[in-house]
Amino acid sequence: MIPFASGELIARRWQSFENLACLKETSSSSDLARELMEVYFGEDQRLPSTVLLAESQPQARGRKGDPWRAPANRGIYFTFVRRAAPNEPLSLVPIAVARWIRDAIFDATGVSAVLKWPNDLYVGRKKLAGVIAESRTQGEDTYIAVGVGLNVVGRGSDLGVDGATTVSEEAGRPIGLAPLAQAILDRLDRELADPHWQMEVERWEKSAAHHLGDRMTIRRGDRELTGEYRGLSPEGFLRLATGSGETVIATGELAKW
Repeated sequence: MIPFASGELIARRWQSFENLACLKETSSSSDLARELMEVYFGEDQRLPSTVLLAESQPQARGRKGDPWRAPANRGIYFTFVRRAAPNEPLSLVPIAVARWIRDAIFDATGVSAVLKWPNDLYVGRKKLAGVIAESRTQGEDTYIAVGVGLNVVGRGSDLGVDGATTVSEEAGRPIGLAPLAQAILDRLDRELADPHWQMEVERWEKSAAHHLGDRMTIRRGDRELTGEYRGLSPEGFLRLATGSGETVIATGELAKW
């Protein structure tokens, strides 16, 4: 039993994750994961598949380095880092993780979220969670670190972030951090132990907030591109139909939808 957020987690049944670190606070679990990769690369050692879970992350960040509110006793904030399997489609990992978390939340609490491109979970027009990923390659080894921030306790309006919601608010009842963290990590461990990457695009599309033909605007740096949603490419990239034809977008921010 590993103490976490006034509860306990059990990791001994896991098949994919080898290590679990539960911290009271770290500035950013993604920064910590990056440091771990650097240390193990520097020592030319294999980094065990590791989950870094913190009750508070004062310097948590989302995509593009934007701040993510991760106050103590309010959410589930973690990063897992693992060595990618040969020929693993890295671009599909974050969209798969977002869907697995969505399904775990539904199974554990009955809260039904949808997936907003690229890797966010929403209930209606309110943000519930975000997923970010980065990879690092040295020699023949590639490691991928996936960070997750999920609002759980209290009301979204208390977080001081516009358009946020929480699992408890949507469920209409208190939700314990440790039981939900256990459900999510168990689901991720199970899926990563036996992934079906070829099915992830179709499954993501079925759980998405977007429907074919929806108008959306993508911001990429100083530019914006508006068109109609056409689903995802086999790599998990956004397909957008514009007046000049179809464009496949690997990265960007969904500015309007």
